[in-house]
Amino acid sequence: MNRIQTKNAADFGFSPEAPARANVAALQAALDGGGLVVVDRPGVYDLDSTVFLDSDTRLVCAPGVVFRKVAPYCNVLLNRGALTKTYNESITIEGLRLSVNGQEAMPTLVHGLRAQLGFFYVRNLTLRDFACLDGGPHQFMIYVVTWSHLLIENVTLAGDKDGIKLNNGHDAVIRDLDLTTYDDGLSLCGTDYACVLPETGDVTNVRYINVTDHQYKNIFGRTCLIYTGSWAEYRKGNEYGAGDFCLSAGRLYQSVNSAGFLAAAAAAPVHDTGVVTGDDGLSWRFVQPCDFLETRVYNVSFENCIFEKSGNIVANWTVPESYYRNLCGIHRPSYPGTERNTRCGGITLSHCRLVGKGPQILVNVMGSMTDVLISACHIGNPTSTLINVDDSSPNQELLASLNGCVFSAGLNGPPAEPFPDHQNCPLLRRDIGDTGKLMAVHNGGRVVCSAAGNAYRGTGVECTVSNGSHLRFPTMDLPLRNREVLTPTSGDLCRGPEGLWVYGATGWTELTAR
Repeated sequence: MNRIQTKNAADFGFSPEAPARANVAALQAALDGGGLVVVDRPGVYDLDSTVFLDSDTRLVCAPGVVFRKVAPYCNVLLNRGALTKTYNESITIEGLRLSVNGQEAMPTLVHGLRAQLGFFYVRNLTLRDFACLDGGPHQFMIYVVTWSHLLIENVTLAGDKDGIKLNNGHDAVIRDLDLTTYDDGLSLCGTDYACVLPETGDVTNVRYINVTDHQYKNIFGRTCLIYTGSWAEYRKGNEYGAGDFCLSAGRLYQSVNSAGFLAAAAAAPVHDTGVVTGDDGLSWRFVQPCDFLETRVYNVSFENCIFEKSGNIVANWTVPESYYRNLCGIHRPSYPGTERNTRCGGITLSHCRLVGKGPQILVNVMGSMTDVLISACHIGNPTSTLINVDDSSPNQELLASLNGCVFSAGLNGPPAEPFPDHQNCPLLRRDIGDTGKLMAVHNGGRVVCSAAGNAYRGTGVECTVSNGSHLRFPTMDLPLRNREVLTPTSGDLCRGPEGLWVYGATGWTELTAR
């Protein structure tokens, strides 16, 4: 029977009194080769460069242990296989408290892995009892790319950037979190901007449990960003811009040209590492070998969460073509003409509480979403909207179920000015203006929602429909004030403030009086 090797980092010279460079060397020596490594003396340990983790490593820090950055570098901890795209397995970090101390930098070891704790090519990763309360504006706190079987629990994060970011992986449990972050408490990204994308792929089977997402300053932000993407085979003459992808000879490339760049392609990329700029001015970064044309995010559940943050709670985000060309010019996740190829689905929110003091949108669809279940949730914010389908969304049909929810405050329309800070983003400003409605559908597509077993306090809900969109309630037990916006079919039941109605050949017929 093999015994687990146990090492005390102090035996290698790791000490609160040691200078940063000596501490890096000492902690690295303790961690080399894996095993159980303990830091059992409370104190602040200065570090000035990255420490690497091997497979079969468990780093356990006692209460009162703080790792403090004292130089501008990126990853405090990084799995060693990230450097060579070689999987590390069975890594646990437990009890660590991190102080960023104002020290941030862009990644130099792995392209795009812009996080205090970075992991790339990892299986069976556990982060437990971790806290970082001074995150800066430039680095994510935790970023995991190309992964499987992840456990993150009992974590407290606060700061001026995103919290946890996952890209290209499957099977995660994230639970018992307390978050106060600038924008995305959680990001589930099948694709991303060129400056933060190591690799791309589906994100699936994620459970988000017992999380409180607090308001950050006056920002209209996001609790969970869902970002997918799609592309096409390279074609000579296609116009490519910053952040665009193309598939060429079984390899995926992403344009790393500056914002606003657009050019007709004249030569296909053929390299298998790094960045190469062609005579046409297009600079392509090789991303990975690839045999697919889209990424998806699916089977994601939010359970027993408290949403205090003003903003889009679950945001299926994209960058509309007009916004990309006229305002942004950094990244469009779907190459024009492929927008409907990518999607997210299997989104479940259960036993969650929507209690923000500012406007909130529970599910915001700018990309493509197939289905969402909202069950046993408490809606306590009168300036909230449950589902919003943005007019730029390529979505054709969204199936939704709204069951067993309690609306303790009636939905009263958007708040009076001033609105929260929407980060100078007109897309977010438009979302704020629609809050206070049960549902808003603006993209010309179709939403079919069954609502049953809900309890509502108020004078009735309203829905907003525009641009030839269709909204149907086969069953609707909430008192809907404006049935005229619906596109019903025979047999549909809808409750209004004045009673219950059924739709038939002659239109709506009242069945019961109040």
